[in-house]
Amino acid sequence: WMAEWLYDARKACKVGAPICLFIDWRQYPSITDALQWAGWIWRGTAVWDKGNSRPQKGRFRQQAEYIVWGSNGPMPINRPVSCLPGVFRYGNPQNRIHVTEKPLQLMKDVIQICEPGGRILDPFAGAGTTILAAVEEGYETVGIEVTDAYYKLGSDRVKFALEAKEKEESEK
Repeated sequence: WMAEWLYDARKACKVGAPICLFIDWRQYPSITDALQWAGWIWRGTAVWDKGNSRPQKGRFRQQAEYIVWGSNGPMPINRPVSCLPGVFRYGNPQNRIHVTEKPLQLMKDVIQICEPGGRILDPFAGAGTTILAAVEEGYETVGIEVTDAYYKLGSDRVKFALEAKEKEESEK
C-alpha cells in the first residue's frame, strides 16, 4: 500500500519536489523500496534523535526515527534552499494529541527542504503539525486525514494557533 499512495502523491507534486518520510528501523527497507517503485528518486536519510527512549538492558536504545527523503525527478542544485543538517535533535512533544505527533520546531526545520513559498502536501495530517509549521513558515499547504477525530483535532489545533498568533500580532 505504501507504493500505491507514494505513486499517487508523486503525480500531485511538481518535478523536483522533495519528499520526506518519517519511519522507524522496522519499516526502513520497505519504505525505501516503495519510494523508488513509485518513481521517486531516493536521495538519502536524515535522523530525528529524540534524545531518550525506554532503555532495554543489553540492547541499543531506539531513540531515533529516520527521515527518508527523495525527489520527484531531478532536483536542481541551484534551488534557493540552504544546506540542512543530517541530524535533528528534539524530544517528543509533551501532551501529544496523536501517537506519531512530531515537535513543531522539527517540522519547521524539515520543511526548509522545500523552496520558499511553495506548497506542502501532508497525506497523513494527524495532529496538524506539518500543516501548522508550513503555514507559520509561509508555505501553502494541503493536508489529508481520513480519521474524523484526528481531522477535527488537527484542524482545531491549526485554527487556534493561527488565531492566537493573529491576536498577538494585532496587540503589538
